[in-house]
Amino acid sequence: MTGDERTHMVREKGDTALSENLTEGVTHPPKRKTPVAVVDRRRVGRTVGEEAPAAEPNLKPTYVEELEARVRRAEERLKARLEELEEEARKSRARVEKDLEKRYADREKGLLLDLLDIFDDLERASALAASEPAVAEGLKLVGARVARFLESRGLRRFAPGAGEDFDPRVMEAVALQPGPEGRVAALLQPGYTLGGEILRPARVAVGSGEKAPSA
Repeated sequence: MTGDERTHMVREKGDTALSENLTEGVTHPPKRKTPVAVVDRRRVGRTVGEEAPAAEPNLKPTYVEELEARVRRAEERLKARLEELEEEARKSRARVEKDLEKRYADREKGLLLDLLDIFDDLERASALAASEPAVAEGLKLVGARVARFLESRGLRRFAPGAGEDFDPRVMEAVALQPGPEGRVAALLQPGYTLGGEILRPARVAVGSGEKAPSA
């Protein structure tokens, strides 16, 4: 091998080593993954660089609109169900309140009727004790207190008089006596109303149509 050939080989090796030293330590950027394409209807049918018209509506990708529609439907169903539950709860409360009011009213009516019987006994005892002024006066005082209590509870007394037409809506015929037929012959027990309704009808004797025997 001649001297020129050796010189040429040395140069080639030097160039190769220099090239390897220059490329060593140089990092190459990682390859980027190709993004998944999402169809945007706002750009369908439009060339690259073409601007959207000023009055174009705010269109969204199809999958976004579908999700929004599903959310709206779910909200509407939830709202309707909540309204149904509220209405059912309101009706249930109203039924319970009405039932409690009726039970309380029925119980109060029963207690007042029992008290009316006691009041009637006081009046009869007072009439029978006319020969004992002190006893009669004491019974009248007790009867007056009971009467005031009944009035405070809303009771109103009514007493049909003799000769009035018999009214089965507010009266109860318990006996027949001589007198005009269809008319009250005598009052046996007064009646009472509570809140505009009949609590206890007046008990009366009704005329039989026969004339009273002459004395």
